[in-house]
Amino acid sequence: MQREPIVAVATPYGEGAIGLIRLSGKGVLQIVRRFFKTKDDIKPRFSHYGELIDAEGNVLDEGLLVYFKAPHSYTGEDLVEVSLHGNPMILRDALRLFLSAGCRLAEPGEFTKRAFLNGKIDLTQAEAVAELITSKSELARRNALKQLRGELSRKVNRLRESLLELCAYLEADIEFSEEDIPTITKEQVISRVGEVLDSINRLLDTAKTGKFLREGIKLAIVGRPNVGKSSLFNALLRRERAIVTDIEGTTRDFLEESVSLKGVPVVLVDTAGIRETQDPVERIGVERSEEKVREADLILFVIDASEPLRKEDKEIYEKVREKEHLVVANKVDLGYKVSVEIFEGDSIIKVSALKKSGIQELEREILNRVGINLDGEVGAYISLRHEVNLKKSKEVLERFLERYRRQDISPEIAMLDIREATLYLEEIVGTVATEDILGSIFSRFCIGK
Repeated sequence: MQREPIVAVATPYGEGAIGLIRLSGKGVLQIVRRFFKTKDDIKPRFSHYGELIDAEGNVLDEGLLVYFKAPHSYTGEDLVEVSLHGNPMILRDALRLFLSAGCRLAEPGEFTKRAFLNGKIDLTQAEAVAELITSKSELARRNALKQLRGELSRKVNRLRESLLELCAYLEADIEFSEEDIPTITKEQVISRVGEVLDSINRLLDTAKTGKFLREGIKLAIVGRPNVGKSSLFNALLRRERAIVTDIEGTTRDFLEESVSLKGVPVVLVDTAGIRETQDPVERIGVERSEEKVREADLILFVIDASEPLRKEDKEIYEKVREKEHLVVANKVDLGYKVSVEIFEGDSIIKVSALKKSGIQELEREILNRVGINLDGEVGAYISLRHEVNLKKSKEVLERFLERYRRQDISPEIAMLDIREATLYLEEIVGTVATEDILGSIFSRFCIGK
């Protein structure tokens, strides 16, 4: 469908070598040709050199024009891209020309929204466009690219098609109930729904990892005073950020820094040593440390490997053991005298923050603990929106399966449940989508994409 013409600057604001103006919709080529003068006949998918002329006939700039004829364009509509020099004043004046000729300024994400509405991409791929632009790590970029190429869509569509096929069998059971025609048995229905639930659960397992890739991992370094938390903080940052001394209680408040571990964004927090203290300033630091423990996605519980565990170590461990954590035995360069029976079931990572030994192994274990396997292929991880819809579909199917096993349910009732579960899957890929959903998704885009 050719909608009203829209225009936007598609490159970031500021000076640059090239500035790109994008137009899409009905009659955009005719609008651009009023101001862009070239000696060539404009052919689709060819670059054409020319001059941009204002309404008074003055030359604004020289540049290149590329025309994409519908439906063979990003939006599925007629689309024109004009490349000019990246001076903000040139781009501003060019934008005014096209607006005066009947174009409307594009809304955030409207080009991608039109691509979705015209069937060029589905909703998960549209979301991947935004994630590809804003991804903060190499792994997040690779994940977004896989989603853009349709990996997540294919997985969801396979589930949807399986449920639709089941609906077709149930409908046949209704239509031919009086005839001796085999359709589908109760055991086959249970098996098919069980397979779909297994696949949904596998997708849901990727939700937390997807969140970490997009938003980063909150990692708190916790322990009693003088076990080397600040030294470990500096070792992970690979620079001297925290003050390190032999005096207990040197860190009075938490320090927070962003770092990339193997390409994954991490918010690293060095907390004050947790202990009972009468010092009012240190006590505030301890309270803030305990708050950071509650907020963290993963806790590094640091102990001094060169001496036996103290009472304070055991008390802190009781506070963190129920949360996602790793035990880090620091100062192994001074010997290994700590007894580890209390940590039964926990893997202990041995490091020397001072000598920088064991740090790479620790980084790898941190990522493994949050579900990021650097050795394997990066898959497509789901977002919060996908997770919500998958959980709704799962709840419907589990409720249906429980009733279906206990009692005979008519095909008509069974179809209602299966169809409801299917609708939640269709919301993920956008087969059905409300304006509220589309508005929420595309409002996060930049103008011009």
